[in-house]
Amino acid sequence: MSDLSSSRPVPDEPPDRRPSGPADVSGLYPRAWEPYVPAAREPGESLPDGLDGLALNPLAEVIADLADLHGPGSVPAPDSAPAPGSASAPGSASAPGSASAPDATPASGSALPDELIADLRGPGSVPPDELEPTARTIAALLDAPATSPAELADAVAWCYDDAALPLLLPLAAHPDPGVRRAVAQALPSVLGEAIPDETVRALLALSADPDDDVRDWACFALGTQLSEVDDPAIRDALVARLDDPHDDTRCEALLGLARRRDARALPVLHERLSRDNVYSLEIDAAGALGHASLHTLIRGHLAGWDDDVVARVCAALRLTDPDGVGDDLLDGLADWFRAGAPHATDEDRYWWSVTLQLMEHAEYRAPEIAEQVHYRLQYAEPATTLMLASRLSQLAGDHGWPRWRPSY
Repeated sequence: MSDLSSSRPVPDEPPDRRPSGPADVSGLYPRAWEPYVPAAREPGESLPDGLDGLALNPLAEVIADLADLHGPGSVPAPDSAPAPGSASAPGSASAPGSASAPDATPASGSALPDELIADLRGPGSVPPDELEPTARTIAALLDAPATSPAELADAVAWCYDDAALPLLLPLAAHPDPGVRRAVAQALPSVLGEAIPDETVRALLALSADPDDDVRDWACFALGTQLSEVDDPAIRDALVARLDDPHDDTRCEALLGLARRRDARALPVLHERLSRDNVYSLEIDAAGALGHASLHTLIRGHLAGWDDDVVARVCAALRLTDPDGVGDDLLDGLADWFRAGAPHATDEDRYWWSVTLQLMEHAEYRAPEIAEQVHYRLQYAEPATTLMLASRLSQLAGDHGWPRWRPSY
């Protein structure tokens, strides 16, 4: 078990948990940092090229659904290859940051051979292992007696089709923990524009699951992925996991509570950050809560982080600084907009990257930053126009900044 770790579950990105090392970053504030942004997903809503003529044949529809599955033996486990937001993945205690994934090997004979799929699709079609499962895929697997729990779990974990939500919700009570884990992973991805009540209820139940990985993913879903959904029941469920024996579950619950700025996170953070070794998720939680009493404690943990975690640690240092996020950051942002953002050079982009890192867990600080940057841009009309059209201003507007004016 490593002493220092971080997690950020997204099914396409490797986790970043690493043990502490000899490196010392004392005195550093964030370096340039580009948070992970998942590529736009385009789940297949219609039959792929080459299958259009089979659309009226029910058997052909099942074939098309099975074709949407990754080919046998070619499917990576949901954590083996990375949200976020970031975006990292909840992990197991034995291998921090790499939660044990559902068995990715389909049951023998339960999916079509790649060769047959290729023949059905025709030349030049999309390879089967590049497609994502859809609601029809999940329905076909549920209807097929030969479907194994491992195959169902793999399809569920990789599903991003909003239409699959009604199919996934009952699976939260599936007897196989791999399937329940996949449901906890997938529910935020298929919520879409639906009212979140049923999804939240399912995740609340999963957050108390007997399986460590299920609780871990459920706490990540409730705490971070659905952090805009605030409800006493969610907060109480996260509080209930603050003493969880599973390290990653415990940290995800703390981060989710801190993102909601719940006062119950503060004494826990004081106790955790007073230890010799901490998890980077605990540092993230301190930044999200932003309480000035945590600033000195974070300063005691500036050494030993991998480069990709350094930016997060230094962001938390700024967010807990009783003097604010720093004039260097605010001046740098003003210069970024004067330089013609977003068309400035990569060198000019440094402070914008730092700001994005701060916003990762503390969007509520956007009005404060936006107002001070706006003040620095007085009488610089082109730069002010760019600033008011930026993502920073939009986030500030979402949190009540009166200067934000939507462009639509």
